[in-house]
Parts: sequence; C-alpha cells; structure tokens
Amino acid sequence: MTDATKFKGWQMVYTGMMMEFSVVGFVFYCFPLMFSELEKDLGASQTQLSSALSLFFIFSTIASIFLGRILDKYSIKGIMTLGGIIFSFGLISIAFVQNTFSLLIIYATLIAIGGPALGNLSITKLVANWFDAKAGMALGIAAIGISFSGVVLPILVDPLIDLIGWRNVYLVFASIVILILLPTVRAVVINTPEEIGQKKDNLEFQPSADLDQKLLKVSDFFKSKIFWIISLTFAFQFFAMGGVLLHLPLHSERVGFGETFSILSFPIKQYVFAYSLAAFGGVVGKVFFGYLIDKLNPNKPVMIMMLMQSLGIFGITFSDSFLLFTLFCFVFGLGFGGAMVLMSACFLKAFGSVNLGSVRGFSGMIVVPLQPVGIFFIGRAFDLNLYLEAFQIMGLVTLIGFIVGSRIIIPKVHSA
Repeated sequence: MTDATKFKGWQMVYTGMMMEFSVVGFVFYCFPLMFSELEKDLGASQTQLSSALSLFFIFSTIASIFLGRILDKYSIKGIMTLGGIIFSFGLISIAFVQNTFSLLIIYATLIAIGGPALGNLSITKLVANWFDAKAGMALGIAAIGISFSGVVLPILVDPLIDLIGWRNVYLVFASIVILILLPTVRAVVINTPEEIGQKKDNLEFQPSADLDQKLLKVSDFFKSKIFWIISLTFAFQFFAMGGVLLHLPLHSERVGFGETFSILSFPIKQYVFAYSLAAFGGVVGKVFFGYLIDKLNPNKPVMIMMLMQSLGIFGITFSDSFLLFTLFCFVFGLGFGGAMVLMSACFLKAFGSVNLGSVRGFSGMIVVPLQPVGIFFIGRAFDLNLYLEAFQIMGLVTLIGFIVGSRIIIPKVHSA
C-alpha cells in the first residue's frame, strides 16, 4: 500500500451486510407478516400475494442482466445510490396502494429494479472487488444481513403492524432507506481498493490470475460447461427454498403452532419464532459455508448445503412437536443460508471478479425463473390444501440439486 491507511475492505463487507439486511428484510422476510392485513385491506388471495414476490424475482432477473453488465463497467457507488432512490420510492408507493394489481406492479418495477441495485448484486460485485483469497468468508459475512434480517425484523415488525398499521410500516422502511442507507453508501462505499492505493485482501502481491482477468463476451458464458452446472444447481435450490420459506409462518399456524409466549417480557408468536429461527440458521450457514468454500473444492460445500436444506424441508413437513419443528427450521436455515454465498463464490472462482457482475446477471436467466414458479406452486397448493405434498416435492427437488452440484469442479484458473 502507498500509505498506512487501515484496510477498507471490511468496511465494504459491513456496509454490504447493512444493505442486504434492509433490502431482503423489507422485500421478503416482512412480507408474509402482512398477508392477513393485505387480504383484508385489498381483498387479495394467497395466490395473488405469492405472485407479488414471483413477479419481483422474474423482473429483478431481467433488471440484473443489465445491472450486472453495468456494474462490471461503471461505478458501484453510483448504481447503489440510484438503486436506493428507486427502492425507497417503491416502498412509499406500497404504503398507498388501493388494490392488488397496484401492489403487483410496484413489486415488478420499482422494487425489482431498486432492490438488486442497492442490495445483493451490487454488494457481491463490491466485495469481490476487495477480496480474492478470503472472498468466500467476506461474501458470507456480507450476506449475514440477508438472514439476520429474518431473525430480527419479523419479531420487531409483527407487533409494529398491530401498533401503527401495515401502511405506516412501509413508510418507516422507506425512511430508513432515505435517512440511513443512502447516506451510508455515499460516505463509505469505495468501488475498488486501487482507488485509495490499497490492494485485494490487503496483500502486497496479487495472484497473477487475478491480474490477467479480462471482461468476457456474453457468448463465452453460455458456451462454458461450468456456467451451466453452477446455474442449474442453484436453480433447483432456489426453486425448492423460496416457496417453503415464504409460506413457513402460514404452515406453522396451520399445524397448530400459533400460541404466544414471552421472551424477556416480549410477546412472540410460535410461528414468528420458528420463522426467525430458520433465518438464524441462515446467518450461521453463511459464515460456515463461506469458510468451507475458501478451503474446499466448491462441490463439497454445495452438496452439504443441499442435504441440509432437504433434511430441513422434510422435517418441517412431518414434525408434530414444536421442539422438533424448530430444530428442523434451523437445519433448513443452515442449508438455504449458504446458497447466495456459494453461488457467488462458485462464479467468482470460475470467472474472476472482473466478470462477476455479468455472470451473476446472465445466470439469473437460468437460476431465478424457477424461484417464482416454486413460490407460485406452493401458494397454489395452499389454496388447494395440498401444500404438504408440495413441500415433499420441494425436498426431492433439492436432492436433484445435490446431484447436479456434485459436478461443480472448478480448476484453479478457468478458461471459458
């Protein structure tokens, strides 16, 4: 380094954790808690509410194709700022919707564009710009925000909905973005270590493979076998995970886990506790699998992740005691917690940080479309009272991902 300035890479990681916590928490983890209020206020069905997230995943995928390429060429800080403005406007708009159609449109446009620009896609690229040897751990720590939001926000937001109403809750979310997240982006985010005379991992000597990276053509990704193996593996994982996680609180209530108990004089419903415990498993899983991906060939941690997710889904489906149910919620969380970390790390190892935004964006064309299908499938199964059978199917689909993931063998230097 050119000076004795403290390495800034970990500031990027912790900033990323804050963004992930807020974006995923506001869009995903808090949304199921609104279902009963949205059904009464907007006359929405379970299928329609599930469709809101399905549309979000579909259109965020489309947006990410362009965002990923832009992130590889332009300022991450600038894109995050614009994303935060769009995202906050979307949250404000939700607070004033009068019908289900408006809610669906907002999720498919403002939330779908602003979310990835402020959150995961930009954060993944930012962290990869700052880390190589410790990229798995750094990505895992940044992604803790995704699952930690599921631990904290449902417990806080559930009573807040009763206190101030769901519309005002969305205004609170928007205020947090405008008053906290956007100023943090402007003050803290630095696109690359080179901008301030630092280097990746705070290492003076950089790997030659990292220095030789070039921006690949779009066709290079789709010609690459490893691109397809990684993409299909996580397509199966997200297909199975999304629908089960989103409908976990509703399933908990239906099997009789709806009582309220007290923790340190704080009232908490059983289904909220189970939902939060699954998210806490996700927190642990991100760090655990981030560590493993730095030490092992990617196929091994991916296979462990898939087994945990499958075991968790089957356990959630068949458990009839609350203790066992919460245990399997945690195991399920351990599994799905590693997904985003492992997917990003696999692509980083295969294609390098220079291409990470692009390859993540284009892989979304394969990975993400299955997730809204899974969410819609489970939502429809709930309406038909066939959701237990649907949960079992998701457990089997995860095992298919286990088989495909066993083929993720990445050489030290990949050539597409």
